[in-house]
Amino acid sequence: MLNCESRRRFLKLAGLAASLPLLSSRLVFAQDGATARDVLVVVFQRGGLDGLNAVVPAGDAAYYDRRGRVAIAEADVLALSGQTRFGLHPALAPLLPAYAAGELALVHASGAPTQSRSHFSSQNLMERAVFDGSGDASGWLNRHLVARGPAADFQGIGFGTAVPRSLSGAAPVLGINAFDDFALHTDTARADELSETLRLLHPGNSGLDAVAQTAFSAMSELRGADPEQFLPANGADYPSTPFGRRLLQIAQLIKAGVGLEVATVDIGGWDHHADELSQLQPLLAEFAQAVAAFRADLGAAINGVTLVSMSEFGRRVVPNASGGTDHGTANCLFVLGGGVVGGTVYADWPGLGEADLAEGDLAITTDYRVVLGELLRKRRGETALQQVFPGYGDPRELGLFRMS
Repeated sequence: MLNCESRRRFLKLAGLAASLPLLSSRLVFAQDGATARDVLVVVFQRGGLDGLNAVVPAGDAAYYDRRGRVAIAEADVLALSGQTRFGLHPALAPLLPAYAAGELALVHASGAPTQSRSHFSSQNLMERAVFDGSGDASGWLNRHLVARGPAADFQGIGFGTAVPRSLSGAAPVLGINAFDDFALHTDTARADELSETLRLLHPGNSGLDAVAQTAFSAMSELRGADPEQFLPANGADYPSTPFGRRLLQIAQLIKAGVGLEVATVDIGGWDHHADELSQLQPLLAEFAQAVAAFRADLGAAINGVTLVSMSEFGRRVVPNASGGTDHGTANCLFVLGGGVVGGTVYADWPGLGEADLAEGDLAITTDYRVVLGELLRKRRGETALQQVFPGYGDPRELGLFRMS
């Protein structure tokens, strides 16, 4: 137990330090013996990506009839091998090599049964993946980590300014905005002194103590691994944006071998209620450049990585008077990795005719949990899908992944 002098000494030292890194409020201790499986990277496109203008159903005549001035000109749509209905927005050109190599798949007319057009509500429900009205506040990724069992300090990381809902729960996760921030900010001698004092304050007898101990352990391991020594390889050119930098850091942690299993990263700004064509292009270009750089940077290591991107909902089929689109329903998922059966668009296409729409929206024909469930089972070895997705029992799979 610390005496009064020790506590005064701690408070003096603490004034020289930044706050501790973000961690979940509960902890499961790590242990050895983990089975090798894919690193899972989940990208959330916050704001509501317009999937109809990202993966364009140019072969559906109703697309041009209904989209009008926000449609992507047919001459600009990038052709996809083997596809007569779908093509890519021209800004997604950096992803064409991954598609051609069979490492990128697209899942259209997919989404979550949220019954909501609210950003907050839809994001919350999609990241929890609980739609039966239960009060379970944990996220689907955290439940997967719980089912997987205790592992390394770096098993789950939310990159950004906060740990997302999908990673919240009982399993230990870290929140990292940047490697430089994940440290006690003072000179080395005082950092060591402060760390030791904090360890005495948090001996590990409570949940908060355990979180603190994990923080110290993770900071020490990060210093030893020095992930920033791994510079982008194979000509990888990440955009100089928060999203680009965070994907680079995820690649660095994978190369450093710190035991990363699940990482999340956001790219926002997709809520285009006006002037969509001019706003969507640069954002799609940033997304495509960053994901293409991530794939190139990892080289052969992409065979042990799966990246999936999702958004809380799509956009209305018919544009509004401001040249934008309002909140819709179905969308498309991007799935990339060496274990992906790619080079195709997976779609039970409902059509865009008046009778085909769901209250004016593209209808959801593939629940996004169909994709995530197959991903977890085949690439992450998950055997407790009912625990990860409570109340969801659809056994369908798309054949989207190879067994790891």
